Amino acid sequence: MYPKNEFNISIVSDITMLLFAGIVFATYQYGKNLSPEFLLFFIQIVFLWFILKTIYRFFPQCKMLVSTGLLLWGLIEAAWGLGQLYHYLPTKHVLFKTTGSFFNPGPYGGFVALMFPLALHYWLFYRDKNKLTRYLFLFAGAVCLMVFPATLSRAGWIAAIVGCLFVLLSDKRVVVKLRLFWKRRRRQRILGATILSLFLFVAAYGIYHLKKDSADGRLFMWKITTLAIRDSPMKGTGLGGFPAAYAKAQIEYFKSGRANETEKLVAGSPEYAFNEYLQIFLEQGLFGFILFLLLSFLIIKSGIRNKQIGATGSFVALSVFAFASYPFQLCQFPVVWVLLGSICTAGSGSKKNRTSLYGSKKTVLSLLLAGTLCFVSVMCASRQKVFSQAKKEWKKLQPLYTVKAYDSVTDDYAALYPVLNYEPKFVFEYGIVLNATGQREKADSVFVRGLEKSSDPMFYNVKGRNHHEMGQYHKAEKCYINSTWLLPERIYPYYLLTKLYADSAHYQPEKMLRAASAVLEKEPKVHSMAINEMRDEVRKILKEKGVAHE
Repeated sequence: MYPKNEFNISIVSDITMLLFAGIVFATYQYGKNLSPEFLLFFIQIVFLWFILKTIYRFFPQCKMLVSTGLLLWGLIEAAWGLGQLYHYLPTKHVLFKTTGSFFNPGPYGGFVALMFPLALHYWLFYRDKNKLTRYLFLFAGAVCLMVFPATLSRAGWIAAIVGCLFVLLSDKRVVVKLRLFWKRRRRQRILGATILSLFLFVAAYGIYHLKKDSADGRLFMWKITTLAIRDSPMKGTGLGGFPAAYAKAQIEYFKSGRANETEKLVAGSPEYAFNEYLQIFLEQGLFGFILFLLLSFLIIKSGIRNKQIGATGSFVALSVFAFASYPFQLCQFPVVWVLLGSICTAGSGSKKNRTSLYGSKKTVLSLLLAGTLCFVSVMCASRQKVFSQAKKEWKKLQPLYTVKAYDSVTDDYAALYPVLNYEPKFVFEYGIVLNATGQREKADSVFVRGLEKSSDPMFYNVKGRNHHEMGQYHKAEKCYINSTWLLPERIYPYYLLTKLYADSAHYQPEKMLRAASAVLEKEPKVHSMAINEMRDEVRKILKEKGVAHE
């Protein structure tokens, strides 16, 4: 059906996909079940890969339809963003104007960036063949370009540039012109190289300083993620294991005393590594990391060989974007990854061979396989509906939680907990409800679950407060101290420590004074009324205890 080389590389990519999926299933912590919804989604993504490959096997023309559909999707997102930019459509985030269907302009910019290589390729392809079609693709690219700067996505800009360069350097006419220029015009060549180098330097400097604190924070996240990988480089933590492993590594790093002031200031408690390759390494271990890189390489190589330049350019852009963002943690990007990857690796086939296979055993088996995969995907979707329904019920309860009507929501939260115990925010709220209603032992187990699913120091703070209320002072102290190590510049855990040491049943004046000094002297990242209230209360405590603060 395929030429020999095409067939071999297609089979190898399919096997690599299966092996990677096997690693994901093998490393998953089924006992903790940290990411059940994403695991179901991953199963559907793998099945989608093989369903599309089966469709392309018998209907190769569908590849063009999928590429066009993907570009249309991007055009809709771009138009959506323009509507938000000019206040015709509501935004998804209160702090940002332009987010499209996303919650944040960062991933939105990355998604729009993927459209440029596709639009550029088809504009070049139809440039001398069909003027109307050429202008349609030019229009799609222009609309995307109109909204793209508003996203301020640095990773998106880099991804778009690299993807478009790939498309341009894959065009023979462009390559021929570059070769002629390189051979005939030595002076212009040197001048061009100098200008390009200067431009790249200025661009890199500008991109870094556009959001310097954000860039420093991202570099620090990569550093801590690399340290976390060392704890389990072969096995990994499994899907959903990133936050806890990250928090542990960050605590150990700050305890070591190696951190500088800048790192303390930019440190955070991220949900993702902002580098998909590092996160895959951390969660799926060394073999999962190698298999994913191999699969990406096979997709790009196949795309070049099968002359799917537009899809390959967009895949390259997505791969570059994944270096500095979290696209694979959002449902849109894995779907795009599979759409592009399956197009690149499907092969061209031949009409004669396709006709000869109709009615054969291979055709029947292929269709049965596709049907089975579709059925299992539907079963996964039905299970996902359970999670979706639980989230809707939770949303109905949140207004009561906000007004602290804890007694009226305790049973409802308890009923939802077995389903939503992978959602950090829900776990946090349920723990607070249990603590407020006097179920402190149960609240402690819920906070332990929160620490398995989140790197947020607030879980240490509320867990410590829960221990304090139970009279377990040493456990409370340990939680608060872990919170101070996780994010050293936060004032709240020092405030809690001050209250703990001031407790008459656990009175420790020296420790109390040190913690109080941190509350009164540390410079917060953002000044607020809460900081002023904590400081006023700490001064009151010191006055009551008769301790002077110098």
